[in-house]
Amino acid sequence: MTPKLTIVSTWFGPDTAGGAEVAARRLAQSIAALGVPVEVWTTTARDAFAPRAPHYPVGASTDAGVPVHRFAVSPELEDSAVPAVAARHPLVQRTLKQLNPPRRELRVLSTLVHSDDLLAALVDQAAERRYIFVPYPLPISVWGGMLVPEQTYLLPCMHDEPYAYHTLSRWQIQHAQTLLANSSQERDFLVRQYDLPPERVVLSRLGIDLTVTGDAAAFRADFNITTPMLFFAGRRDVTKNVPLLIRYVQEYILRRGRLITLVLSGRDPIELTSYQQVFVRDVGFLTEQDKANAFAAADVFVHAGTQESFAFVLMEAWLQGRPALVNRTCAVTAGAIAEARGGLDFADFASFAAALDILLEHPDIAATFGASGQSYVHTHCRWPDVATRVVAAVLGT
Repeated sequence: MTPKLTIVSTWFGPDTAGGAEVAARRLAQSIAALGVPVEVWTTTARDAFAPRAPHYPVGASTDAGVPVHRFAVSPELEDSAVPAVAARHPLVQRTLKQLNPPRRELRVLSTLVHSDDLLAALVDQAAERRYIFVPYPLPISVWGGMLVPEQTYLLPCMHDEPYAYHTLSRWQIQHAQTLLANSSQERDFLVRQYDLPPERVVLSRLGIDLTVTGDAAAFRADFNITTPMLFFAGRRDVTKNVPLLIRYVQEYILRRGRLITLVLSGRDPIELTSYQQVFVRDVGFLTEQDKANAFAAADVFVHAGTQESFAFVLMEAWLQGRPALVNRTCAVTAGAIAEARGGLDFADFASFAAALDILLEHPDIAATFGASGQSYVHTHCRWPDVATRVVAAVLGT
């Protein structure tokens, strides 16, 4: 009997924010579209940016035709405690005794959302399922992988970050049956960081909706933007280096004596000084169509973040034929720029300004970068292809 393919994600749903969670949802839908049975197991919480209180009801439902089973979120654990289901399981007990992980790792995990009911179900139904955990550093993925290692497949969504160096992460990565990498840079990092045989890491990639067409004129009219426009969508905080990006744009305006508009889109508000409000436009959370319009309207898509495993927004910008300017320190986005020939990268303000000069003053070069990026997306980011690779890696079909 073919095992049931089950995607396990702490957060999942149409209201859920987060790159890994969006990837999990679109992957589930794409696998189902192939005609392959797939289920999702998740919790009642919305996402990492919302309270633990239930946002979705417990029990069975469907999401775009995909069966979803939601389990109740358990009460927050005491400092460094292990979820009850995992703590009393002999395999977990032996593993923890062997690893003796630092208390700080357990302390971090104990503060995050978990579900004893979900962990118990993983064990109860292990014989008939194969689990794809998304992403790697959350309690359900860590303890779930330790409870059912022989049924564990992992879409880690990993980059070079503190979690990647945890003792528990090393065990988790090394004991998963197969790892699914979003990019060649993530694949290389996994193989190098954990001394893995290359065949254990499958370059499955991720996809985007290739049917969306943006309306540049509509976006500029809706938000009254008449200057050259830079655009970034995502968390507007230090994790994405947005404060650095704002400072660079401000310095560029002062040095060039030329006003440009930095448009930022995301779920939560951002605090701006009165001067920053002159050149930064916070448009808040955008619908998918409005976001596509913003990408199309941008002269340049900018991404200053350094920690990515895929960067959906970069691919979405390229889909609309826009050139990109990314942080050279980020292996994934800078690597994608090199692979796709879809823009330029920067290491400091001087290289940022020089790159922006080229992209804004030479529209023919910018258009060539944008067209090359668009071609790359159409070649590598088709969800049916991604789903086919994942099914083959997990089910061997």
